[in-house]
Amino acid sequence: MHATRRTFLTGTLATTAVAGMPRGGLAQGAVELKLASFVPPTHSIWANVLMPWAKEIASKSGGKLTVRGFPSMQLGGKPPELYRQAVQGIADIVFTLPGYTSGDFPMMALTELPATAESAEEGTRKLWQHFDKFLAREYADAKVLMLWNSDNAGIMSRERPVRKLEDMKGLKVRTPSAAQAAQITAMGATPIPMPVTQIYNSLERGVIDATMIPASAGLDFKLIEVAKHFTYNAPLGRSPFLVALNRKRYEALPADLRKIIDDTTGLQLSLKGATAYDAQNTEALDAMKKKDLILLSADEKKRWLENFKSMIRAQAAAADKAGLPGSDLVRAYGLLS
Repeated sequence: MHATRRTFLTGTLATTAVAGMPRGGLAQGAVELKLASFVPPTHSIWANVLMPWAKEIASKSGGKLTVRGFPSMQLGGKPPELYRQAVQGIADIVFTLPGYTSGDFPMMALTELPATAESAEEGTRKLWQHFDKFLAREYADAKVLMLWNSDNAGIMSRERPVRKLEDMKGLKVRTPSAAQAAQITAMGATPIPMPVTQIYNSLERGVIDATMIPASAGLDFKLIEVAKHFTYNAPLGRSPFLVALNRKRYEALPADLRKIIDDTTGLQLSLKGATAYDAQNTEALDAMKKKDLILLSADEKKRWLENFKSMIRAQAAAADKAGLPGSDLVRAYGLLS
């Protein structure tokens, strides 16, 4: 069951106080980790992946390691600040998007280019396949617990349906990242950077005309209520999502607790996130069919891909110029073949 708009806006700390905590409180000498995110406590990843994981590590550690959840930015700040909150120790663990601060993750941004994968699961496996060689250096201050892709992105619009490339021209379109902003610009639209939590009101009030976003978010953030048209097989990029633990906090843990974290995270936990998004993608598309679900023809999809080629080359070249192996990563994804 999905939250009402009211519960989405007013998620409370009590819903995720301490996952797996014994009735009498924390075990003597236990370590508690603070987990912060912008998502509400009803969000599919928070409720169905992260909180079960927190209970698992509490159980495996006999209550020596617990997680206290702080959804809906309850530790303060804004969504783009989450990764830095982990680095600075305001939170121990954060669930966020690297794309919110794309400048801090230039190699990760290249994984958001169009046509990198056909599903969240495929994209997630590719992220971990290329992590050590291309991406790890961007997370020197963190222990990456989860890194996974969203389900297929698309365009949700309020008034103008997007049935062909030309329909994008002139639209004000919300973007989650600089990488996806480049795609929006390449389509002749104007990118508007904005956290997902602001999309509902911005679409409703006409601040933006459309949003580029995975279908699953239409359920998690109630966007299907306010959008009217949904274009959902366009060859667009997909967002990577991140759960990261402050590295110093991780390294200070006793060896047995670090092993529990190691054994329950990484690709294994990331695929649970990917599977959740792919499943919710199907559910969201079914809901969109009740309004106006638009699927591009094969020829139209080819037009979009052709339109993106020069942008992809430019993004790779910009990374190369900065001394990064941008073209190597893009070739590893098969985008410059």
